[in-house]
Amino acid sequence: MKPTNKQGQRLGRKGEESRRRLLDATLSLIKVEALHKLSASRIAREAGMSSQSFYLYFKDMDDILLALAEEPATDAAEVAAALANAPDDLPPESAARTFVKAYSEYWNRHRATLNVRNYIADSGNMAFLKLRQDTTMPIIYAVADRILAAHPAGTLDRPSAVARAVIVYLAMERMAARSDAVQYSPLDVGAVDLIQAEIEILAQLFTRTQGRS
Repeated sequence: MKPTNKQGQRLGRKGEESRRRLLDATLSLIKVEALHKLSASRIAREAGMSSQSFYLYFKDMDDILLALAEEPATDAAEVAAALANAPDDLPPESAARTFVKAYSEYWNRHRATLNVRNYIADSGNMAFLKLRQDTTMPIIYAVADRILAAHPAGTLDRPSAVARAVIVYLAMERMAARSDAVQYSPLDVGAVDLIQAEIEILAQLFTRTQGRS
């Protein structure tokens, strides 16, 4: 379905291009400026448009930021699929490496947008909370399914597998979100070391365990 403007009119080519310019301007700004400095007029000026034009396509700042935050969803689905579609007999380290690579690339492409999404979600905005849950849970479930598959029937239940996946996911997300941030006290390890640690931890979780004797 074609998007509409705030007057309920379907967007033609020119309208879609104008809406895209506003979204692209917003993305450019959130990469270099603090979120509290953004405004409709600032975005419109960055896009080379009038403030009135902004309100033709978006209700307010939350509206445009939510529209922007929805765009990485397709790539998030591909991250989940990278693990969910991996062969069952793929070695644990290979499965872990495939997933970590896909997840890292996803964050590298969308870091600014995902950080904004998470910041607003953490403030209690229900639309952003729902978007984050809808986007991240398929990834978490893909990890949980791989963990569960490594355990013989009856040795691990699904809630426990999901809980482990949540813990790993939150750690990975935190590292991905802050990977380019300036550290007050630099770590003794680099990004490559941290990624390798993620792979090794996941590989352990994906390694088949022995059944009960």
